[in-house]
Amino acid sequence: PDIWNQKLWEEFKEKYSWLDCKDRKLGCLDCSAAKTTGVFKEQGISLANEWCNYHVEASGNKSRNIKLASLRIKIKKHVDSKAHGILHEIQDQRKANVLGKTNEAISRVVDQASEAVFRTAYYLAKNNHPFSNHENLIELQELNGVNMGKILHSVQQGIVNHIAKEMQKNMVKSLVSSSKLAVLIDESTNLSRKATLIVYLKAFVESESPIFMFLDLVELEDQRAESIVSAFLECLQNAGFTDSYPQEYWVSFVSDGASVMLGRNSGVATKLCLKYPQLFMWHCMNHRLELAVADAIDEVTTVNHFKAFMEKLHNIYSQSNKNERELNEASTEALDKSWAASSFRTAQAVWVSFGALYKHFEKQTYRGLAAHLASPEFLCDLALMYDVLYELANLSQELQAHSMTIPRAEHLVKQTVRVLASFKDSPGDKCKEALKAKELGEFKSITLKPNPKLNCINVGQLLQSLVNNMEKCLSNGDDLLAALSILDSSRWSSNPSIHHGCFSLNTEQAINGMRDCVENPNSETKDLKPLMVCLQTFPCSTAECERGFSLMNNIAMDKRVVLSVSNVASLMLINVNG
Repeated sequence: PDIWNQKLWEEFKEKYSWLDCKDRKLGCLDCSAAKTTGVFKEQGISLANEWCNYHVEASGNKSRNIKLASLRIKIKKHVDSKAHGILHEIQDQRKANVLGKTNEAISRVVDQASEAVFRTAYYLAKNNHPFSNHENLIELQELNGVNMGKILHSVQQGIVNHIAKEMQKNMVKSLVSSSKLAVLIDESTNLSRKATLIVYLKAFVESESPIFMFLDLVELEDQRAESIVSAFLECLQNAGFTDSYPQEYWVSFVSDGASVMLGRNSGVATKLCLKYPQLFMWHCMNHRLELAVADAIDEVTTVNHFKAFMEKLHNIYSQSNKNERELNEASTEALDKSWAASSFRTAQAVWVSFGALYKHFEKQTYRGLAAHLASPEFLCDLALMYDVLYELANLSQELQAHSMTIPRAEHLVKQTVRVLASFKDSPGDKCKEALKAKELGEFKSITLKPNPKLNCINVGQLLQSLVNNMEKCLSNGDDLLAALSILDSSRWSSNPSIHHGCFSLNTEQAINGMRDCVENPNSETKDLKPLMVCLQTFPCSTAECERGFSLMNNIAMDKRVVLSVSNVASLMLINVNG
């Protein structure tokens, strides 16, 4: 600094980035660093101490030009020295980070290969393909030029379990920080004869409407209520839910009507209510409907003749390929093999295939069935069951919808009850068609002959029994339905009180929102939005659990029964939530 002016020094610093000055003497940053690390001792190269220790200074007299010239000569010699050249290359390589970039490139290649293998395993799980296809898909992709890496490709089950675990972890993380939660559970036995508990959740997860999510499939030690509660709570804990989370966010518990689930004294629901007092319990509406129909058919004994005939048809065509082939030859209408007594599908199949069935029964072997089928008594019973089961099947399908809410389900059940009651005075479409055919003595070009041995179904008795049992199934949830009805403006009086519904609410925000809603029924109230969101979370049916068990049986089929329950759970989680 006492020789160079500032401008000249900056020019040198720009040209020789390794040059530095301490105590008015020059030194080499590269040499100093190399001496500190001891790199050159290993290679047998010596370094100039004056450049390492910042001892280089100008020589000669006090003339500025001579001093500058001597410094330039020393710098030039050091730049051209072998040692400094090697050091400069090392510094350039360090700046370029060759090793780090090489490692990154290798890691990137390895990660891409791993991702390809993981995507392949995910594809198999999502589409329910056997794991035996994994190696073939890997080989195919390698033939197509995809780098599949050198990792062990035969651990696809471990890969699937890892993916499922990460998905479950992310799902629970999003739930813990979001909204209210409803739980649906059901228990069944898989093809390996193992008792299992299936767990579904319903909640808002970054969406405008609540969605159903598969959480886990748990193997049960036995099917007692204590074991189910213990396995369920352990499932929640293993999934990542804290002990305090259900107390605040778990609002609804839904199951079928089995005594082990909803028993008043020692059922699963009762035990959970002791631990979570504010939990709402709900009996699946589809199971209620099924019980109501079964009770009605038990009360009307004349339906048994119709059931027996339908079951006989099922046995004839489900157990004999020859009979099915002959029926197809008699008509292009193929009889549905998936029969169930008193189901709409059964009645519809017989109605549609009426002519083909009669032609087949005309043979000597089935003459008695032909006479039964071609009687106006049976035709009227078939038409009645068709009309009734058509309404019940539509109701059942509606109740299984993902967007179905409990108030909407109640409305649909009451609507169906009114339709069934109306059939007593005004027959359905198929009944009208059957009565007309009875008057003409012919149906689908088949002559009808009365059969005095048949006892027709008492129409009024069957319809009234269905109406009574369906109304009874609704009364099981009177408390919850009454609580939810306060938000249904269609049920309010023409001039509702400002205090309407406030006695049922226990937060200031909800009470204020209810008062705003009473004064302005058509406006959206922000204070009521959290409550409305919570109510939309309440499921009315465990149809998702039934779908889950169907998927479980498709995955753990008879050729894959060796799969453990935990492995099946991983496959189901990817298949449902993926």
